[in-house]
Amino acid sequence: MERALELLQLVKVPSAEHRLKSYPHELSGGLRQRAMIALALSCRPSLLLADEPTTALDATAQIQVLILLRKLQKEMGMSVIFVTHDLAVAAQIADKVAVMYAGRIVEHGSVREVLMRPSHPYTKGMLASSFHSGQLRDTEIEAIPGSPPDMRRLPPGCSFAPRCRHADAECRVAAPPPTAIAPGRLTLCFKAGDLERDAQHIQTA
Repeated sequence: MERALELLQLVKVPSAEHRLKSYPHELSGGLRQRAMIALALSCRPSLLLADEPTTALDATAQIQVLILLRKLQKEMGMSVIFVTHDLAVAAQIADKVAVMYAGRIVEHGSVREVLMRPSHPYTKGMLASSFHSGQLRDTEIEAIPGSPPDMRRLPPGCSFAPRCRHADAECRVAAPPPTAIAPGRLTLCFKAGDLERDAQHIQTA
C-alpha cells in the first residue's frame, strides 16, 4: 500500500491517499489513466510502451497526461514508445516518429522532418486529411481515397498502392525496400525520389 501510494503521488493524483481506496468507476477518465501509468511504472521500466494513452480523454486531461509522460520520461531516464493515431499528439510528445500502414512502417525520421516534409504518399494523405489551425471553415479536407486493406489478405507489393495516385505496375508487384532520403530519414516508396524532386521544384517555383 505504501508503494501504491508513492506511485499515485508520483503521477500527481490529487488526494492520493483517498483515491487509493476508490474503485475505478469512482475515478474520472484522466485519473484512471494516471493510475494505469502508475501501474506501468511500478516495475521501474527502462522502456514504456504507451498504446493510445490519451484516447477518449477530453482536451484538458489529454494535455495533462502528455505533460506528465514527458516529465516522467526525463525524471526516470526512460524511453517511451508512444502509439497514437493523433498527429497533433505525436507532434507534442515525440522526438522521432514511425508512420505505419497495414502493419508496416512506411516512413521514419525526426518528428519535425516527417510532419513538415513527409515523403511517403500515405503520410502526405494523412496530413492533408487533417484539420489545421488557421484553416478556413469552408475549406475542403482531402480524404484518402479507397479503404484500408484486409489484413488477412494483404495485396502483393506496396499495401498502399490501391489507394495511391502515384502507384504504377512496379508498386503492385514488389514491396518497396527502405530508402534513405536524408540522414536519419527512411521511407518505403519506389516514388520517394520523384516526389521529393517534385516538392523541391514547387518550392523553388
